[in-house]
Amino acid sequence: MEQSVSGLLFTLDSSCSDSSLHLSSSALTVTFTGHMISSHDRSDQGSCPLPQVCGSVGVSRGQYYWEVDVCNSAIYRIGVISSCDGRGWWLERRDSAFHAVFDGRRELLPSVPPQLKTVGVFLNVGGASITFHNPVTQEFLAAVPSHFSVPLRPALQLGQGRLKLRPSLPPPNHVFLSHSSAYRGPGGVGSVRWRRDVTFGSVSAVIQKFEEMSTTSDSDSGLVSSDQ
Repeated sequence: MEQSVSGLLFTLDSSCSDSSLHLSSSALTVTFTGHMISSHDRSDQGSCPLPQVCGSVGVSRGQYYWEVDVCNSAIYRIGVISSCDGRGWWLERRDSAFHAVFDGRRELLPSVPPQLKTVGVFLNVGGASITFHNPVTQEFLAAVPSHFSVPLRPALQLGQGRLKLRPSLPPPNHVFLSHSSAYRGPGGVGSVRWRRDVTFGSVSAVIQKFEEMSTTSDSDSGLVSSDQ
Protein backbone atom coordinates (compact mmCIF):
# COMPACT_ATOMS: atom_id res chain seq x y z
CA MET A 1 0.00 0.00 0.00
CA GLU A 2 1.45 3.33 -1.04
CA GLN A 3 1.78 5.72 1.86
CA SER A 4 2.78 9.34 2.22
CA VAL A 5 5.37 10.73 4.59
CA SER A 6 4.96 14.23 5.91
CA GLY A 7 6.87 16.62 8.09
CA LEU A 8 5.31 16.59 11.55
CA LEU A 9 4.11 20.04 12.63
CA PHE A 10 4.39 20.51 16.39
CA THR A 11 6.04 22.53 19.15
CA LEU A 12 7.31 21.67 22.62
CA ASP A 13 4.62 21.49 25.28
CA SER A 14 5.37 23.61 28.36
CA SER A 15 2.68 21.77 30.34
CA CYS A 16 4.76 18.59 30.30
CA SER A 17 8.21 20.15 30.64
CA ASP A 18 10.53 19.51 33.58
CA SER A 19 11.20 22.52 35.82
CA SER A 20 14.92 22.44 34.98
CA LEU A 21 14.16 23.04 31.29
CA HIS A 22 13.41 26.44 29.78
CA LEU A 23 11.45 26.77 26.54
CA SER A 24 11.87 29.67 24.14
CA SER A 25 8.91 31.89 23.24
CA SER A 26 8.53 29.94 20.01
CA ALA A 27 8.51 26.66 21.97
CA LEU A 28 11.06 25.28 19.52
CA THR A 29 14.23 25.59 21.64
CA VAL A 30 14.79 23.97 25.03
CA THR A 31 17.65 24.94 27.35
CA PHE A 32 18.88 23.04 30.39
CA THR A 33 18.92 25.33 33.45
CA GLY A 34 19.42 22.77 36.23
CA HIS A 35 22.51 21.66 38.12
CA MET A 36 25.36 20.24 36.07
CA ILE A 37 25.21 16.45 35.92
CA SER A 38 28.23 14.92 37.66
CA SER A 39 30.85 12.97 35.75
CA HIS A 40 29.81 9.85 37.71
CA ASP A 41 26.20 10.18 36.60
CA ARG A 42 27.29 10.87 33.02
CA SER A 43 29.07 7.54 32.85
CA ASP A 44 26.57 5.56 34.93
CA GLN A 45 25.22 3.53 31.99
CA GLY A 46 22.30 5.86 31.49
CA SER A 47 20.72 5.12 34.88
CA CYS A 48 20.55 8.81 35.75
CA PRO A 49 17.24 10.15 34.36
CA LEU A 50 17.29 13.31 32.27
CA PRO A 51 14.74 16.16 32.39
CA GLN A 52 12.11 15.70 29.69
CA VAL A 53 9.78 17.74 27.52
CA CYS A 54 7.17 16.31 25.14
CA GLY A 55 5.83 17.49 21.81
CA SER A 56 2.44 19.14 21.49
CA VAL A 57 0.89 16.37 19.37
CA GLY A 58 0.39 12.65 19.55
CA VAL A 59 0.28 10.28 16.58
CA SER A 60 -1.43 6.92 16.31
CA ARG A 61 -0.66 6.03 12.70
CA GLY A 62 1.23 7.35 9.71
CA GLN A 63 4.82 8.25 8.86
CA TYR A 64 6.47 11.50 9.94
CA TYR A 65 9.82 13.29 9.83
CA TRP A 66 11.42 16.05 11.90
CA GLU A 67 14.90 17.24 12.88
CA VAL A 68 16.66 18.43 16.03
CA ASP A 69 19.77 20.63 16.16
CA VAL A 70 22.09 19.03 18.73
CA CYS A 71 25.37 20.91 18.25
CA ASN A 72 24.98 22.80 21.55
CA SER A 73 24.58 19.78 23.83
CA ALA A 74 26.52 16.64 24.73
CA ILE A 75 23.90 15.05 27.02
CA TYR A 76 20.49 14.34 25.51
CA ARG A 77 17.94 11.86 24.24
CA ILE A 78 15.82 12.31 21.12
CA GLY A 79 12.87 10.11 20.27
CA VAL A 80 9.25 9.35 21.12
CA ILE A 81 7.32 8.23 24.19
CA SER A 82 4.04 6.39 24.58
CA SER A 83 1.20 8.39 26.12
CA CYS A 84 -0.21 5.04 27.23
CA ASP A 85 2.55 3.48 29.30
CA GLY A 86 5.38 6.02 29.28
CA ARG A 87 7.81 3.80 27.39
CA GLY A 88 10.37 5.59 25.25
CA TRP A 89 12.44 4.88 22.14
CA TRP A 90 15.55 7.03 21.96
CA LEU A 91 18.83 8.02 20.38
CA GLU A 92 20.96 8.94 23.39
CA ARG A 93 24.19 10.89 23.73
CA ARG A 94 26.21 11.12 26.93
CA ASP A 95 29.44 12.98 26.21
CA SER A 96 31.17 11.08 23.38
CA ALA A 97 29.09 7.88 23.67
CA PHE A 98 25.90 7.26 21.67
CA HIS A 99 23.32 4.57 22.40
CA ALA A 100 20.00 3.32 21.06
CA VAL A 101 17.60 2.98 24.00
CA PHE A 102 14.45 0.88 23.58
CA ASP A 103 12.40 -1.89 25.24
CA GLY A 104 14.62 -1.96 28.31
CA ARG A 105 17.77 -2.21 26.20
CA ARG A 106 20.62 0.24 25.75
CA GLU A 107 22.91 -0.60 22.84
CA LEU A 108 26.13 1.18 21.95
CA LEU A 109 26.43 2.95 18.59
CA PRO A 110 30.22 3.11 18.26
CA SER A 111 30.44 4.95 14.94
CA VAL A 112 28.13 7.92 15.45
CA PRO A 113 30.44 10.95 15.14
CA PRO A 114 30.71 13.15 18.26
CA GLN A 115 30.63 16.22 16.01
CA LEU A 116 27.04 15.39 15.02
CA LYS A 117 25.19 18.67 14.46
CA THR A 118 21.64 17.63 13.54
CA VAL A 119 19.57 14.49 14.02
CA GLY A 120 16.79 13.58 11.61
CA VAL A 121 13.97 11.46 13.04
CA PHE A 122 11.74 9.29 10.85
CA LEU A 123 8.81 7.70 12.68
CA ASN A 124 6.78 4.95 11.02
CA VAL A 125 4.01 4.08 13.47
CA GLY A 126 2.38 1.26 11.51
CA GLY A 127 5.77 -0.09 10.50
CA ALA A 128 6.76 -0.18 14.18
CA SER A 129 10.07 1.58 13.59
CA ILE A 130 11.84 4.83 14.35
CA THR A 131 15.06 5.60 12.49
CA PHE A 132 17.66 8.29 13.11
CA HIS A 133 19.72 10.03 10.43
CA ASN A 134 22.47 12.59 9.95
CA PRO A 135 20.90 15.04 7.46
CA VAL A 136 24.16 16.94 7.02
CA THR A 137 26.13 13.94 5.73
CA GLN A 138 23.02 11.98 4.63
CA GLU A 139 24.07 9.02 6.75
CA PHE A 140 21.88 6.47 8.48
CA LEU A 141 22.59 6.35 12.24
CA ALA A 142 20.31 3.77 13.85
CA ALA A 143 17.00 1.92 13.57
CA VAL A 144 14.88 1.12 16.61
CA PRO A 145 12.14 -1.45 15.84
CA SER A 146 9.39 -2.06 18.36
CA HIS A 147 5.69 -2.66 18.86
CA PHE A 148 4.59 0.81 19.88
CA SER A 149 1.84 1.59 22.37
CA VAL A 150 0.00 4.45 20.69
CA PRO A 151 -0.48 7.34 20.76
CA LEU A 152 3.15 8.42 20.53
CA ARG A 153 4.52 11.87 21.26
CA PRO A 154 7.84 13.31 20.11
CA ALA A 155 10.04 13.92 23.14
CA LEU A 156 13.40 15.37 24.14
CA GLN A 157 15.47 14.75 27.24
CA LEU A 158 18.28 17.15 28.07
CA GLY A 159 21.05 17.26 30.67
CA GLN A 160 23.30 20.02 29.33
CA GLY A 161 23.20 22.89 26.82
CA ARG A 162 20.25 23.32 24.48
CA LEU A 163 18.39 21.63 21.65
CA LYS A 164 16.47 23.26 18.81
CA LEU A 165 13.50 21.57 17.18
CA ARG A 166 12.97 21.74 13.40
CA PRO A 167 9.44 20.44 12.76
CA SER A 168 7.37 20.19 9.59
CA LEU A 169 10.31 19.48 7.28
CA PRO A 170 9.80 17.37 4.16
CA PRO A 171 11.68 14.08 4.52
CA PRO A 172 14.88 14.07 2.44
CA ASN A 173 15.46 11.29 -0.07
CA HIS A 174 18.32 9.76 1.90
CA VAL A 175 15.84 8.77 4.62
CA PHE A 176 14.52 6.13 2.22
CA LEU A 177 17.63 5.25 0.24
CA SER A 178 21.00 6.49 1.46
CA HIS A 179 23.81 5.19 -0.72
CA SER A 180 26.43 6.77 1.55
CA SER A 181 25.02 5.20 4.70
CA ALA A 182 27.13 2.82 6.73
CA TYR A 183 26.40 -0.88 6.94
CA ARG A 184 25.31 -2.39 10.25
CA GLY A 185 26.00 -6.01 11.14
CA PRO A 186 23.23 -8.57 11.70
CA GLY A 187 23.76 -8.79 15.46
CA GLY A 188 21.57 -5.82 16.34
CA VAL A 189 21.87 -2.09 16.77
CA GLY A 190 25.49 -1.09 17.24
CA SER A 191 26.70 -4.70 17.55
CA VAL A 192 29.70 -4.12 15.31
CA ARG A 193 31.49 -1.13 13.89
CA TRP A 194 29.94 0.17 10.72
CA ARG A 195 31.80 -0.44 7.47
CA ARG A 196 31.83 2.34 4.92
CA ASP A 197 32.98 0.02 2.14
CA VAL A 198 29.60 -1.75 2.08
CA THR A 199 26.57 0.04 0.70
CA PHE A 200 23.64 0.18 3.09
CA GLY A 201 20.38 -1.07 1.62
CA SER A 202 17.14 0.82 1.28
CA VAL A 203 15.68 1.97 4.57
CA SER A 204 12.25 1.76 2.95
CA ALA A 205 12.75 -1.99 2.50
CA VAL A 206 13.34 -2.36 6.22
CA ILE A 207 10.26 -0.28 6.92
CA GLN A 208 8.18 -2.40 4.54
CA LYS A 209 9.21 -5.51 6.45
CA PHE A 210 7.90 -4.06 9.69
CA GLU A 211 4.71 -2.93 7.97
CA GLU A 212 4.05 -6.47 6.81
CA MET A 213 4.38 -7.64 10.42
CA SER A 214 2.09 -4.94 11.75
CA THR A 215 -1.68 -5.10 11.85
CA THR A 216 -2.04 -1.38 12.30
CA SER A 217 -3.53 0.55 9.39
CA ASP A 218 -1.87 3.77 8.24
CA SER A 219 -4.72 4.94 6.04
CA ASP A 220 -5.25 8.24 7.83
CA SER A 221 -3.13 10.81 9.53
CA GLY A 222 -3.46 9.63 13.12
CA LEU A 223 -2.70 13.06 14.57
CA VAL A 224 -3.94 13.64 18.10
CA SER A 225 -3.68 16.92 19.97
CA SER A 226 -1.84 16.68 23.28
CA ASP A 227 -4.77 18.19 25.15
CA GLN A 228 -7.22 15.51 24.09
